[in-house]
Amino acid sequence: MQLMKRAVVLFFLISLCLTACKTSPKTWIFNKTIAVKNVQPVGILVENQNIWLSDAINNRVVKLNMAGEILKEYPNFNRPMHITLENSQVYVPEYLTDSIKIISEGNIKSFNLIETPDAPASVAVSGTTLAVADFYNHRIIVQQDSTSMSFGKKGDSDGEFYYPTDVQFFGDLIYVADAYNNRVQVFDKTGKFQKIIGWQDQINVASGLYVTESNIFVCDFEGNRVLIYDLEGSLIQTLSDNLVKPIDVFVSKKTLYVANYDGSSVAIFKLQ
Repeated sequence: MQLMKRAVVLFFLISLCLTACKTSPKTWIFNKTIAVKNVQPVGILVENQNIWLSDAINNRVVKLNMAGEILKEYPNFNRPMHITLENSQVYVPEYLTDSIKIISEGNIKSFNLIETPDAPASVAVSGTTLAVADFYNHRIIVQQDSTSMSFGKKGDSDGEFYYPTDVQFFGDLIYVADAYNNRVQVFDKTGKFQKIIGWQDQINVASGLYVTESNIFVCDFEGNRVLIYDLEGSLIQTLSDNLVKPIDVFVSKKTLYVANYDGSSVAIFKLQ
């Protein structure tokens, strides 16, 4: 009988341990910093083993290897901002020309916008649909084929913006870094407000964001940190190691890349 009790207790302890191991949350751990000499990054994306950065100060977009060495330079942009990748093409919003350019197979061409933004800060692309963060007009422009609509206005209520700086499609939703309202807002593709994320976390300029199947990553530019939320908006982790004015973020293959505006570097974190 005593042996039976011990066996039951042992089984219970093993089961408890296995359950805890399965539910133990993974965390992002700082891995290293890649110096990017003579580059002051604003936007970042990763394609295969290459890092693309928009360099607003030097008016160019650069493609680097993982050692931070420039492989290709695309000059003569007019303050390129948050960039995005779709079908091997890099979409570049030009803040000073109110336009969108595309880097495709080494060439640069213009994208035809139906509505003209005032200082586009970011562009997102999903198939034939494009969204632009219209910085000075405090709105998001959504263009699909030959039709265009916009949503938002200046303010701090639900659905209003105070200088939107980044935008991303994910699934059927549009995520917006509402920079100086210090939050992220979520909308459906018709522009209908869904929810607010991060308003309670003392974000000091929400400069950039990235959304995955499980998380929302938000750059707190002045706070020198990246906040990580689940899709419901609960804060699950805050990163601050080696972050100096983090302005944009990208996630690829369990690796988190953060562009440091003041650090002329890219901070890398690994999921463990």
